[in-house]
Amino acid sequence: MSALESLVVLGAAGMTLALLSYLWRENLFFRIAEHAYMGTAIAYGALLSADAALRILQPHLQKGEYIWLLTVVLGILYLFFFAKQYFFLYRYPTAIVMATGIGVSLARGVKTNLLDQARITTLVTDVSSALIAVGVICGIFYFYATMEPKGPLKAVSSVGRWFLMAAFGAQIGLHVMARTSLIIGRIRFLFFEPPANYMIPVAIIMLLIGIFMDYRKKQP
Repeated sequence: MSALESLVVLGAAGMTLALLSYLWRENLFFRIAEHAYMGTAIAYGALLSADAALRILQPHLQKGEYIWLLTVVLGILYLFFFAKQYFFLYRYPTAIVMATGIGVSLARGVKTNLLDQARITTLVTDVSSALIAVGVICGIFYFYATMEPKGPLKAVSSVGRWFLMAAFGAQIGLHVMARTSLIIGRIRFLFFEPPANYMIPVAIIMLLIGIFMDYRKKQP
């Protein structure tokens, strides 16, 4: 491993330990790592967005379709967010993006959450599709608030609640498994990726110093 690669690994280990230091309490090292992470993520996202916009725009300009340059003008108008006198110009691209996003999301939601779900519910071909149909129908009856559920309707509503709890539990379990996988990966990196393991005793010493300083501050 070269010296540059070793520095990169040490930097990554230091950032990981600094972020994990939040488990003790919020501190200077955590804030530095947090700000560095957010700044890097935002800068990387901005570069990816600019590259994607250029790749989409370039073929149209090569065809002489210069009307697409209006998208560049709309993008530049976002910068007027920092100018109080011309802040109203910032509202135009914001309104266009929000209106377009709402329209696309609404159309996609109606198709996937309503039409496709209704189609899948009506196509009962095996046990899995039958369970989907029962879960969808019972779940809808659970949110039926026009009248108080009584008799068979109450039983159907109770089954819908069980389906909902199973779905929510599966989603939470999936998120917990994903986060657990991330922390296991970071711990493996710290312990089994030299020279990252050299940062662990340094972090422990700094943590003990911080705890000692807090204890001294609490003393009269």
